Amino acid sequence: LSMCSPEASVSDSTEKEASEPQLPVVPKNEEEMLAFCAASVKAAFAEGVTRQKIRLLMPRGGELAATDEDWPGGIMELYGYCSPLTRNLIRKVSTNDMAPLLKEQRLDESGVDGTSLWIGQCKEAKDDVTAFCQPNTECMDYVKQVCKSAGPRLVFMTNPQWRETKDGYDLLGSKDGMLGQIGNFLGGTGGVRKEIESLGFKDIYLLQKYYVRGDDCQILKAYPYPNWTVHVTNDDGNVLFLGEQEDRPTYQDIEKLLEEKGVAAKWARDAGLAKQFSKDE
Repeated sequence: LSMCSPEASVSDSTEKEASEPQLPVVPKNEEEMLAFCAASVKAAFAEGVTRQKIRLLMPRGGELAATDEDWPGGIMELYGYCSPLTRNLIRKVSTNDMAPLLKEQRLDESGVDGTSLWIGQCKEAKDDVTAFCQPNTECMDYVKQVCKSAGPRLVFMTNPQWRETKDGYDLLGSKDGMLGQIGNFLGGTGGVRKEIESLGFKDIYLLQKYYVRGDDCQILKAYPYPNWTVHVTNDDGNVLFLGEQEDRPTYQDIEKLLEEKGVAAKWARDAGLAKQFSKDE
């Protein structure tokens, strides 16, 4: 695949059958996002992955918005979008019961942390699905209890509140002993990362959006495709595949891909100081 190649159409991605995983497609809207995510969840579950981690963009104003953008209502406003997404995703991944009984239990006693547990009760208990919505570090006891009782049934978490990137406190918190305790006390999430990994949670569908030098960029990890993929919206409004790599792309990685392709900063293009960024780049 060449850098900056046009995104495949939805029909191409669903109709094309191949022995190897196909390059994932960035969703255009909520419906596509849930459909693509559900496909990854079901494919992973069929391969025995019963503990799954998911990150979704939030549908707002007809677009898919990043969770770290301006949300005046903070985590509770995000919860108002994420909880229905989690509920609808349970419906889509429930294969043996197309209409499971759905119940939600809030996990934040204060009512301001935006965490909950969704349970999809199917006709047969073996098909039940459990999902955590925006779990934070204080939810770990619930996560461990649910994973223990769920056995081989599907458990997934949507948009956990800890970061994917690590800062100094996270690295300190990942250590054993007193240093790890200090790091976690100071706000690091290394401890919870280790616990999540020990429970068997795998990255199944992670979709995130960033603005790099003014360009709308998205990174995507979608099972079973092995790599993270990077996508960018050009000046014509088309989403293009920019590149891929094994590790989660950083801001610097995306910036390097844009520079290697000769894409000027958006402010320069908007000011007429550099050529436009088209699909023919």
